[in-house]
Amino acid sequence: MTVKHQGIIVHCAATQPDWMKGDSIQRQVDEITKWHKDRGFRTIGYHIVIGRNGEVADGRALGTTGAHAKGHNSDIGICLIGGFGSDADDIASDHFTAPQLNALYRTIKDLQEKYGIRTERVIAHNRVSSKACPGFRVQKWLAGEEVARNRTQPERTKPTQSKTVKASAATVAASVGTSATALSGMDQTSQYIILGFAGITILFGIYIMRERLKSWASGWR
Repeated sequence: MTVKHQGIIVHCAATQPDWMKGDSIQRQVDEITKWHKDRGFRTIGYHIVIGRNGEVADGRALGTTGAHAKGHNSDIGICLIGGFGSDADDIASDHFTAPQLNALYRTIKDLQEKYGIRTERVIAHNRVSSKACPGFRVQKWLAGEEVARNRTQPERTKPTQSKTVKASAATVAASVGTSATALSGMDQTSQYIILGFAGITILFGIYIMRERLKSWASGWR
């Protein structure tokens, strides 16, 4: 049965900038297809793949259900090669090339015209998932609201520069401070309740920080 696509979701392959450098876009699509088949998919989950040089390749057939975003697989899945170590609020040009982003824009506009997709239905994977993918906010990028970064800014070189690690540390610190303030003047039962809630929040913050540090150790930036 043919699927009527009503939305577009932009993804990244989470690959290094030089991944399969020199290989054709079709070879790259074949490699991603292998990854997805290894996960039990019948073929590649994305409908379209865009390479670093702006080449656009077909993935899963348009008009069929994809396998790229749980609960949103009837939307068209577009995958950008690259995006390794990105955060959800990064700038598109931090991780993707100009030809690649130009091709993405043209592809999105063509698909909108073909399927009558409204601009508000063109989103990033990070809008429907806890993942950072594709490493920027698609709606802001489409609207031209991204502010270009200074290209000479240093890359993240230590885990304390990670936004996720910073946020987790702030959560832990805030929980300790709030608990200490709230405990004063309370009876013993209320103190136990406050300490219990604070303990859960602190443990959650430590868990997230630990997972991010593990990712950092594995090469994610």
